[in-house]
Amino acid sequence: MSQPGPRAGWRTSPVLVLFGLNLVDELDRLAFAAFTPEIRDAFGLTDAQVVGVGAVAGLCIMLGALPLGWLGDRTSRVRIVVVAALVWSLMSVLTGLAWALWVVLVARAASGIARTSNEVVHPSLIADYYEPRDQPRAFQWHRSATPVSTALGLVVGGIGLVLGWRWTFVVIAVPTWLLLVAAARLREPARRGASPFTDATAARPTLREARRLVARPATIRRCWAAGFLLGAAFLTITQLLSLFFEREHGFDTLGRGLVQTTYGVGTVLGIVLGARASGRAVARDQWERLPVVMAAGVLATAVGLLLLAVTPWAVPSVAATVVVGVGMGAWQPAFYPLVGRLVPASVRTQAYGWTLLVCGLGAFLSVPVARLGESAGYRPAFGVLAAGVLVSAALLRSARRTVPSDIVPEGDGVTTGQRVPE
Repeated sequence: MSQPGPRAGWRTSPVLVLFGLNLVDELDRLAFAAFTPEIRDAFGLTDAQVVGVGAVAGLCIMLGALPLGWLGDRTSRVRIVVVAALVWSLMSVLTGLAWALWVVLVARAASGIARTSNEVVHPSLIADYYEPRDQPRAFQWHRSATPVSTALGLVVGGIGLVLGWRWTFVVIAVPTWLLLVAAARLREPARRGASPFTDATAARPTLREARRLVARPATIRRCWAAGFLLGAAFLTITQLLSLFFEREHGFDTLGRGLVQTTYGVGTVLGIVLGARASGRAVARDQWERLPVVMAAGVLATAVGLLLLAVTPWAVPSVAATVVVGVGMGAWQPAFYPLVGRLVPASVRTQAYGWTLLVCGLGAFLSVPVARLGESAGYRPAFGVLAAGVLVSAALLRSARRTVPSDIVPEGDGVTTGQRVPE
């Protein structure tokens, strides 16, 4: 393992490199969302089937979450980040070159595993690079990559109109290759918080012990329950929006790119608002306020989905995507610092992996939602989705009561050789 480097300040910001990698990775996801109807038609699929193909990435995020989390707690996280970026860029090219449906499935599967790095390894690095008071701001930058990339939806749609969807997937892989040079220069940060397991010579928790450590806080368990319900919207909302605006309002590729852009604008706004609220809470050491920030954001998502379900006109429907985006963004700068504060340093990467695994399972709820949209229309489908998101908001709001007793003291609270309670 490489020697740990010093923690970063804002003048030496590795978060900018991680932001860039997260940004270019999202171009692949955005292209798949924007070109969902074209991919459906190219391979003779139904709406539910093409959403299922997209859900393959969610399945592989689940498959990749724990292995990458385990590796991230035992080897160089920076090296994992570099290798993962190379893999997902090559899978974007393979998607464009796909000559059969099974090739698309392989490409989306491998891409999903590689992109897990952004959701599991990147947050672990940020939690160690930056002081707790700076983490909401750092995560604001990192999580903004997803919505900022959707602001490029018009560009992706325009490339698709000129070159077709296949060549678009090839073109959008190029920026990742340029960023790999900067990523390879990052230094591995020291683990934040004393821990017997951060010593390279000490025994580390097994996978089973790590799972017990991660699941021990009641707050984490409530977040997992909420994340499962939210996963149906969070991981597939861009695809569902493309299908909705194609079916309900007749939007073409460029119009669907505009929808992705407006959704991205809303998400950026939500991330900024969530980071400000979270930053104030952390600065005052009021960690119990973070679940309230998360719940408020999720509630906004439910409101936006209900607006889509009842609004018959195109322009107000596009505006409603901004509301959905605000909610999807607001909870993120609160969630990542909270998880980092509630679990031991030795299993932090795996904690993000377990959380992503739960959300990925929830993504499969989007398949029956898509079937409902195909058969009965996407308005009732979004109404059903909104109901699940409302339950998620209530679960997050209730987690505020358990945070004070779940806060991890300095160190892991576990000594070498100590068994973790069942």
